Amino acid sequence: MKKVDNEKIIEKRGLRFSDFFWLFIFSIFITAVMFILTPEKGYNFARVFEDPMVILLNFIPVLIIGLLFLGIFGRLKRALIFNSLFFTIFFMIHRTKVIYRNAPFVFNDFKLAMEAANMVKQSYYPDLFSIIVFFAFLVITILVAKAINKDKLKLKSRLAIILASVVLSSVLYTGVYAKDKIYNKLPFEGNPFNILDHFNSKGFNYMFIHNIKDAIVKAPEGYDRDAIKKIDKDDRSEEISVLKYNEKPNIIWIMGEAFTDISQNPAFSFDSEHDPNRNFKRMQAESVLSGRIVTPSFGGGTGDTEFDVLTGTLTTDVSANGSISFNSIKRNIDSLPRYLSSIGYKTRSFHPGYEWFYRRNEVYPKIGFDERHFVEDIANPDIKGEYVSERQFTDIFVERFEESLKNNETPIFDYAVDIQNHGPYYYDKYKESYPFNCKYPLDDATKAMFGAYFLGTRDIDQMIGEVYDMMKTKEEPIIMVFYGDHLPSFGTDPSGYDKIDKHLSWDNLEKETEYYSTPFLVMANDAGRAYLNKENIELDQGSIISSNYLASTVLDMLGFTKGDNFFSYNSELRKKLPIISRHYVYDGEKVYPRDKVGGEAAQIYSQYKKYEYYRIND
Repeated sequence: MKKVDNEKIIEKRGLRFSDFFWLFIFSIFITAVMFILTPEKGYNFARVFEDPMVILLNFIPVLIIGLLFLGIFGRLKRALIFNSLFFTIFFMIHRTKVIYRNAPFVFNDFKLAMEAANMVKQSYYPDLFSIIVFFAFLVITILVAKAINKDKLKLKSRLAIILASVVLSSVLYTGVYAKDKIYNKLPFEGNPFNILDHFNSKGFNYMFIHNIKDAIVKAPEGYDRDAIKKIDKDDRSEEISVLKYNEKPNIIWIMGEAFTDISQNPAFSFDSEHDPNRNFKRMQAESVLSGRIVTPSFGGGTGDTEFDVLTGTLTTDVSANGSISFNSIKRNIDSLPRYLSSIGYKTRSFHPGYEWFYRRNEVYPKIGFDERHFVEDIANPDIKGEYVSERQFTDIFVERFEESLKNNETPIFDYAVDIQNHGPYYYDKYKESYPFNCKYPLDDATKAMFGAYFLGTRDIDQMIGEVYDMMKTKEEPIIMVFYGDHLPSFGTDPSGYDKIDKHLSWDNLEKETEYYSTPFLVMANDAGRAYLNKENIELDQGSIISSNYLASTVLDMLGFTKGDNFFSYNSELRKKLPIISRHYVYDGEKVYPRDKVGGEAAQIYSQYKKYEYYRIND
């Protein structure tokens, strides 16, 4: 007997009212689940009748995508299941990013899918609440969908649905979702400078779609390429020739993964032999200059701090959605390594992560590094906490640097970023905890988190101590720059910071710099100190500056700034606007919201943004 092909005998039909009914009901259900899963405190459903527009603007995308799936698959059952999976998985990704990075999921984050997957894979504490809700919702969806017949829509009906979905999406995006007027009218709770509070107040679907327009970097208002080009065209060939001819020090430039001095917070104490900042304190006391840099990110975004420091421009100004700035680099651009190369330095980089991480294999050559070294170049990686250990990082860096000193007639700019202490910081990261005391009561999970972080901090501290001591033994002139890329994330609601009475916020510039700043050190051996003139800068020990000024600060001290138009401009800007953070601009006297800068500072910042755009985006 011939087997009957059920697919061929299923009757094809046109649209029915029941199709819209079930899509409508499921869209309500999906939207409710997304609001239930709202990170931190969840959505206050008591507000549903106070702000129905928020519910409607988050419900409509679910309904339209459900219609689109109905047109694509031609079967209501599949459309309901796929629509449910699409939005709940999407939202779980958002929750995960909030937990790890305290930042929402935005359009440009699709480019970092590999990094996000890697971080989740290493998490000892999965987001159990969202997983339970997700599977419960999935089971309910499948059970209800089973009761729906398998009728397939006619091709004509399917094409009509697809066309209607696309047209309706376009009209609603341009006429509703992209409009700032509607955005500003929606109810809001929290800090207006905190994008996460906007997501939690206005809903994920609405905010994600509204922010798509920010995924494209637009030229600053009043941008005139020819006018900016005049600023950048001063002939500095004579200065470059002099700098090339003059003797110069070797430069060690290291950025520490999530390195901070949080262990020095009064909440913590350590036995003398267990101080995780022991070498850092010694180096700070012996430094030529120390202070703090205000970085563009928190809990992650290492590449953004790299970008700000090495290019002298701001992630928040030149990258889509103000993050993932390496994606803005599409061509060879001028930068610190390229400039140093132009005055006679051999430029090298070392990052013991995968070369595709933040596209470093593409970006590093474009910003002027002659040599690149990644984990793929390490024969037998020594892994600690899922990443190459500080021990192996130190051995490789010191060996390569000493070899270069012997074999190169030109000075070296040796840039490196370590990676071992990359979060998250659960007990399972190192299989052990670092001993510390805390004056506040901590639960076991928080103790494990701090213990893991301090262990990694101790390892970084040992690394920089060994590099520093190696430098001091050399007769050749060497300077060393060290800084952290961002604060570590210790969870949310409440965070580890909350539990030690350190409540991070964007409420004012002081709180913002606490949230986003890390320490920096500029040091030298005996021969190298002769090349660093602190009288060339306006900064004192302990000064706070934005990370985009660190390069010009060091160049000023070396007397190198005169050979580059942009870094000369950047150096002067540092004196006028020493801090440009994510949400504030500080002119040395007055603090302005970054989107409402006033007085003379407004013109200065506006001109700088145009120069940045010319240098990076144009």
